[in-house]
Amino acid sequence: MSAEVVVDGARFVFDESGSIEASARIPAERGVLRLTFPGAPRTAWTFDGEARLRRDGVVADVRDDSVLVLRAERPATIRVETLFRPVYDESARGRRLALDERGGFGVFPTRPGPARDGAYGLAADDELWVSIAPPRRPSALRMSQSVAHEGRPRPFPDGAYPSTEIVEDAARHCQVFALHAYFWASGPRRVDLTAGRYALRRRPWATARHVPADPDRFERVKADVRRAGMKLVVYLSPRHSTAPDLFEEMRRVLDDYGVDGLYLDGVSYDFRTNDAVVRRARAILGPDRILYLNASDEPFGTPRVRCPFIESHADFVLRGDAGRGGLALDRFLRYAVSGANVGNAVGMWCHYGSSGRVLPADRAPPARHVDAAVKSGVRLWRRSRWGGGLAEFDRRYYPAIAGRTRPEV
Repeated sequence: MSAEVVVDGARFVFDESGSIEASARIPAERGVLRLTFPGAPRTAWTFDGEARLRRDGVVADVRDDSVLVLRAERPATIRVETLFRPVYDESARGRRLALDERGGFGVFPTRPGPARDGAYGLAADDELWVSIAPPRRPSALRMSQSVAHEGRPRPFPDGAYPSTEIVEDAARHCQVFALHAYFWASGPRRVDLTAGRYALRRRPWATARHVPADPDRFERVKADVRRAGMKLVVYLSPRHSTAPDLFEEMRRVLDDYGVDGLYLDGVSYDFRTNDAVVRRARAILGPDRILYLNASDEPFGTPRVRCPFIESHADFVLRGDAGRGGLALDRFLRYAVSGANVGNAVGMWCHYGSSGRVLPADRAPPARHVDAAVKSGVRLWRRSRWGGGLAEFDRRYYPAIAGRTRPEV
């Protein structure tokens, strides 16, 4: 028999011959890929649950975020045929992302290795994750918001807790105020004393229990942010925290400090781990609180290939601090940073890491980079540390993004 499974962002048709055709449904329906199984008998799929099918040693699960997970019960070959013409087609160790302005797909084998003639060889228990992009529609609310990203390591504690003046100035343009790690009490001394870049320095991102180093100053910042009409998002790093139960720590931070969301600074370089952490974080936050994710070059160690389905669970996704991966600026911004018709979270550019400078510095983006970001549908954070360049940034950037509440297609 043939079968069809439909979710918000995708339609999967399981043919009687055993092939699978996938269509994207956002922003408009169109076919994006076909999967075939060379060498396997032409047998039909049978349902083994509401959104699970199987045939000839392959189990197929369709998820609500437009992901098809194919698991091989014994060795299998799966060929991917593209049904549209990508303008962006990048791979990293067999993990592939194929996009155009309207979206596309990603193919992510759990065991890295290049495809041969478009076919992936799976051993028993290997999986092939197929992500249809975009998985969801964009949020008009989030696309209408801007982010002030504040907090400095030095001088401590004044740099860690932005002044009332900084908060009020940010509120002229921003609706979200993200507070970086430095306001938390530092991690254990055994971590602080390890060799490397941060030896003998405070490392609050490594803490097991997130507690403000100065509770009174933290409450003052929170009151300032709320009085200014902004939402407060605080730092927590799944990659670096030593909390024995990361998810319980997320809950405690939200409950104890009454904040409006979390800034997750990195997760891992395993895409299934990233998927589990981000989905769980979204469940803890619920639909209304903010998930601001620094995806950097995760989960494949390059900015060129990203996971639309992981990013779709976030509100804002920050990318770029690991460089451009050799991509030209406009191409990097549109397809490696912008969320438009990729994950449809708001794509944020961490400018200082991919500014093109030999020695990156956190300073106001020049006019040409502001214009490139606006053209590509990318958002830039606002930083008080930009000093003299901040006024010109405000003058050029915020009028250019005013009223932009949906991705251009």
